[in-house]
Amino acid sequence: MPKTELVIIEDEFFAANHLSELLKNMGYAVKNIFYSGEDFLKKTDWNFDAAIVDIFLSEKLSGLDLAVALNEHSKPFIFLTANQDTQTLKSAARLAPKAYITKPFRQSDVQAALEIIALGLAPKLQVRLTHGTGDLHPSDILYIRSDGAYIEIVTSRDKLVQRKLLKDIEHELPASFIRVHRSYIVNSDHIKWRSPSAVSVNGHEIPVSRSYRKNLD
Repeated sequence: MPKTELVIIEDEFFAANHLSELLKNMGYAVKNIFYSGEDFLKKTDWNFDAAIVDIFLSEKLSGLDLAVALNEHSKPFIFLTANQDTQTLKSAARLAPKAYITKPFRQSDVQAALEIIALGLAPKLQVRLTHGTGDLHPSDILYIRSDGAYIEIVTSRDKLVQRKLLKDIEHELPASFIRVHRSYIVNSDHIKWRSPSAVSVNGHEIPVSRSYRKNLD
């Protein structure tokens, strides 16, 4: 399950590097830091999942200018700002950012904004139903249990049995899903408590094996 790859476009060196360290500690991959909009447009290969962009950059191009380019490339973005100017925020809103992070930023604010991004990035899974097939959003899944050549996908409402191997569906899931046992993958967004030998996922106690315990660190 690959990590979400982010780019940071921020002209304040300390703020950019502090944000980068924070994101890495939260389990995200920071592909690049750009200290100006010009540098970003010149060097980016557009091979990233989402961008965090300061609205006010010190060079000619602003975050608003970059948002136009990001939208043209279908790249979701979060605006980073210390300015609460009403007119600027109205202009920003028209560019459809996924979220805002206000400086000085807190980890909880950054995490909340990125969870919004993650929901949009995660493709829906195609599952077999009683009458044909349907789509299932990964955020609705609590955990997945393996049973030989079959898997049981457990949501808060249903249990869906699919003819598929656990290792195959593992590669279709976003980074919030963690392998905790040879037979179990859990959605970490639904973990209520954890111990060295088990996790509780929305009231379901799931075993954690020694070989997979490091995935919860």
